Amino acid sequence: MATKKLNYHLMPRKGWLNDPNGLVFFHGRYHIFYQADEDDLQGRMNKAWGHYSTTDFATYTRHELAILPDSEYDINGAYSGSAIIKEDTLYLFYTGNVRYSGNHDYIHSGREQNLICVESKDGFNFKNKRCLLTNKDYPRDCTKHVRDPKLFISKGNYHLLLGARLQDDTSCVLEYMSNDLNSWEYLQRYTPKKDVGYMMECPDFLKNENNRFIMCCPQGFVKEQEIFKNVYDCGYYKIKGNDLVEYQALDYGFDFYAPQTFYNSKRLIMMAWIGMPDNEYLDIYDDWNQTLSMPRQIEFKEGRMIQKPIDEILSLRKEKKKYCRSFAISKSSNIEFEADNEFVLFLNDIKMVYKKNELCLDLSKCNCNRNKRYIQNIK
Repeated sequence: MATKKLNYHLMPRKGWLNDPNGLVFFHGRYHIFYQADEDDLQGRMNKAWGHYSTTDFATYTRHELAILPDSEYDINGAYSGSAIIKEDTLYLFYTGNVRYSGNHDYIHSGREQNLICVESKDGFNFKNKRCLLTNKDYPRDCTKHVRDPKLFISKGNYHLLLGARLQDDTSCVLEYMSNDLNSWEYLQRYTPKKDVGYMMECPDFLKNENNRFIMCCPQGFVKEQEIFKNVYDCGYYKIKGNDLVEYQALDYGFDFYAPQTFYNSKRLIMMAWIGMPDNEYLDIYDDWNQTLSMPRQIEFKEGRMIQKPIDEILSLRKEKKKYCRSFAISKSSNIEFEADNEFVLFLNDIKMVYKKNELCLDLSKCNCNRNKRYIQNIK
């Protein structure tokens, strides 16, 4: 039986895919790395970094694996991370995972999560792998779960964020600073004013003219009404001093996790994993599993993050039609609509209903173990 292939979303060559990593524009190409496990359809073996590149976000080239877990500091997985450019060299930073054998809970003992760096002159061949931080370099109240470095530049220095699980099962985001990308000094931590659970994965730093934000994936959220219904959540906070306040969810659907952003041509672009850790549903197609989201452009309006498809996606549109009544569409349709009152959209067994300022996505008849999700008070 032929393997099912996707036309617009990035999928692994084989095996498993999850978090996007190291998103960057370098030497005229957009580079999109991702968590890859080509030996297991559920990502239970040792993670490497897969690699795509593109010039237009319409056609992509798949490359060989960029990072392999082949050192003592990452022998059990090259986990998530990010990219930064210095003096015409591309640097990738990531978490090297090491698991010890024996009787461990792998939270307080039995694990290393190391900060690893590799570099490349061409964006395709990486060398000079080195370990820059180990668990001994993190604050003493951290558990062994400290991971997912996201780098950015502020006031002429390099900064990185790390998500951390603390000994009391609360969470925070750690910030380190460097002037050379090699020696890192602990700077401060950011803590939610309201308890959000035991871990903040995949932190990212964003800012506009008036505010700074940390985007992250909290684990352990208390489920509230029709929000936070997934196993884990994904959203962003405003930074107020060292406090994280005014949490906003990024996506109200079933499958959106580990988003990462990067700037190019004054645009802030975001991609994510169309999936969710520890969920009860797996979408396995022959020899591959999971995909990345299509890229979204991020803008800020009245202190809130607004997402829309990047302009390059418009090139995928073909024939344009306009309707003012009920109509039939193909499976690959790209739809824009205005709805003052209500509408109903059917896509095979998928149903989307907008009524009384509430949008409902209903997948309960799709045989995919997903039910319904809601967005209320749409503005």
